Amino acid sequence: MLSVLNVTAPFFALVACGYLAARLKLLPDNAVPALNTFVLYFALPCMMVRFTLATPVEQLFNAPVFGAYATTGVLMLALFSVTYRFATGHKWHEGAYAALAASWANWGYMGLALIPALFGASALPVMIGAGMADLLIVVSAGLALAGMGGASGAGGAGSGTSGAANVVAVLRGALTRVVKNPLIWGVLAGAAGSALSIELPIAIDTFVRLLGTAAGPVALFAIGVSLYRPGAKILRGDVMLITGAKLLLHPYLAAMVALYGFGIARADAHILILFAALPVAGTVFLFAERAGADAEAISGSILVSTALAFFSFSALCWAFGIQLAQ
Repeated sequence: MLSVLNVTAPFFALVACGYLAARLKLLPDNAVPALNTFVLYFALPCMMVRFTLATPVEQLFNAPVFGAYATTGVLMLALFSVTYRFATGHKWHEGAYAALAASWANWGYMGLALIPALFGASALPVMIGAGMADLLIVVSAGLALAGMGGASGAGGAGSGTSGAANVVAVLRGALTRVVKNPLIWGVLAGAAGSALSIELPIAIDTFVRLLGTAAGPVALFAIGVSLYRPGAKILRGDVMLITGAKLLLHPYLAAMVALYGFGIARADAHILILFAALPVAGTVFLFAERAGADAEAISGSILVSTALAFFSFSALCWAFGIQLAQ
């Protein structure tokens, strides 16, 4: 267990540093957008280019992994949206955003930094397959479900729009976000370079390596900064319900679907399970806030799930007997 904590603790400590920096007012008010811009548009795409460029292209597109993680996410959406609706009495579209929170892990910032430290570069094809399943299937399905529930704003069309048109509008918006996502373009650029056996010139390779290396620490620090929300109420039943589903039910479903539904090799299944065991993705809060849903519950679940994930994620690593990457 100590060997696992030696890897996981520093990553979560970076999150804690960001939280403390925000709480102690050591950063300006616009720190979160600035950090996110650097991570999303510069550092993470360069990390993905370096990862994919060094991976044979035939390993990058894993259909069973894509199918398993997409199935897991859709099952979570369906099960939890109904459970949340009847457990809390909230409206259907709020249940949809809660279900999206329970189904969408923070792999973009936390997973891309933490999982390669545990598994090495061999985790990359599995992570790419799972990430594409999230972006193309799970998030689109969650936003479509919210649109069907009658949400307004970014999560759905206006109240005068028909259900079918509402879903089409939501799906169109989801597709637009996918096309504009810098991570996808980083994966595609690296995959193209791998297929063509391109080697970057030394100066460009150094530039890309510097930005890619910065992705993990800055992303984790940015998570911590974004978690600080003065006055947020986190000791709520709905927050604990979302957190429990995210950290316990989501990885359990991932295990059942990957191992028994798709017959994925145990080593790859471990990566998928840990992928699902990551805390709630921060972007869900933005979707819920713009749609007029219960953003405070989502915000609370992001904070609580990130804090508790240190223990649950580390415990899963120990239970799997993971041999840490050298």
